Amino acid sequence: MNYYHLGKITIMVGLRERKRAETRQRISDRATRLFERHGFENVTLAQVAAAADVSVKTVMNYFGAKEDLFFDAEPAIRDALVAALGGHPLTSATAVLRPMILDGPILAGPCPWSAIDGDVWEALRVWAECEQNSPILTTRRAAIFQSWMEPLATAGGSQPWAAMLVGVLMLRHDLVRRGLLSGLDPVAVERQIREVAGQALDALERGFQHS
Repeated sequence: MNYYHLGKITIMVGLRERKRAETRQRISDRATRLFERHGFENVTLAQVAAAADVSVKTVMNYFGAKEDLFFDAEPAIRDALVAALGGHPLTSATAVLRPMILDGPILAGPCPWSAIDGDVWEALRVWAECEQNSPILTTRRAAIFQSWMEPLATAGGSQPWAAMLVGVLMLRHDLVRRGLLSGLDPVAVERQIREVAGQALDALERGFQHS
């Protein structure tokens, strides 16, 4: 097999992977818009498939369940937390994750509190309301946090620490959700996060000084 043929295969594989990524993102985007307009419970996979111009089977190939469409970003957030802990021996695991937990409305997200405008805040509020109004999603949210315990324990080196950290993450999520749904502005919610979740992280730091 010559180098030209190898290069052609590489290009074909790259194009195929890019097309898959674009299809997955399109499905996720269309589902998000439908959930925002109609609520999670009122949207079917058939509607998502039609909006994304794919078959229901294709949707299922990319997302195992409708809940996975809603929580599409959660695996990346988990992976970001775990990856950040890769170099934590230089400092404590809690200190490594502190800025990812406190410095923005989206856990481990790229958008700081200072960049939040009215449109973004309203979009977050609609998403929080959608989750709050669905028993399926609230149950799944708890299961997601629970599933993070093992990879965080492996990366952080302590199962008790990981269990306590998951508790902090749940507290943080509840503070953001309550703030959004009660009509607080980003400044007020950031203040609560830094005060309440910050105190929880301080306690975690004291309790696991060598983790």
